[in-house]
Amino acid sequence: MKDIHSHILFDIDDGSCSIDESLEILKQAVSNNYTDIILTPHYRKRQNYVANNKVKLERFDELLNEIKKEKLKVNLYLGNEITVDEDLIYYLDTKQVVSLNSSRYILLELPFTSKLDCLEDLFDELFDRGMIPIIPHPERYTGYKIEDYKRWIERGVLFQGNIETLYNGYGEKSKKILTEMLKCHMIHFMGSDIHKASHGTYDRNIKEKLEEILQDKKMVLELTDKNIECVIKNKEIKPYKVLEEKKRFKIFNR
Repeated sequence: MKDIHSHILFDIDDGSCSIDESLEILKQAVSNNYTDIILTPHYRKRQNYVANNKVKLERFDELLNEIKKEKLKVNLYLGNEITVDEDLIYYLDTKQVVSLNSSRYILLELPFTSKLDCLEDLFDELFDRGMIPIIPHPERYTGYKIEDYKRWIERGVLFQGNIETLYNGYGEKSKKILTEMLKCHMIHFMGSDIHKASHGTYDRNIKEKLEEILQDKKMVLELTDKNIECVIKNKEIKPYKVLEEKKRFKIFNR
């Protein structure tokens, strides 16, 4: 299995507090058959999560050295989870933020309770640059509706659901939204979004849970492995055709 979204890089944001905690999380991952993990520290200007790339690379190298000492068989890659604001393009141009493993794919977190008027213009600029937005945990945002998500998917935006959401980690409503999005083929990746060793997200049997929901082992493999491999290798991912089952979208009437 592979993970597209994690906060394992230590002492950068609200994730791992130390290299020891990072190693503990990685040991959990390896013991549950994770082979590849993209580290995506937050870039949130308003919360001052803005460690520069020099610092991130230094800590990344430290972590890689410790993994080698511990003989952990896991591949790590660097990215960011960028909280979107009107200065996103400036952050990219000044190299304050990075895409996922230097690929065309960029992980963009939206404000949780409000709507950005500039968002679709920012999408246009990213597409013009050959970049593909991936929106993490769409089940947690309250400022957008299903029509927004469907329109974005038609344009090429991809979506990543959180594993813990399916175990009621963010409330019953978020769980229902993610479940329905999965059934309607609106999710392209599942990610841990793990922050702390105590969360135990890597211990979850996510493949079994997804098979219960989707009844489709091929799609489960794509969500937990194949599509993430495409991101790591910078290969094209085509969005699924959204299933037109209107009754499924009632949960989005917030």
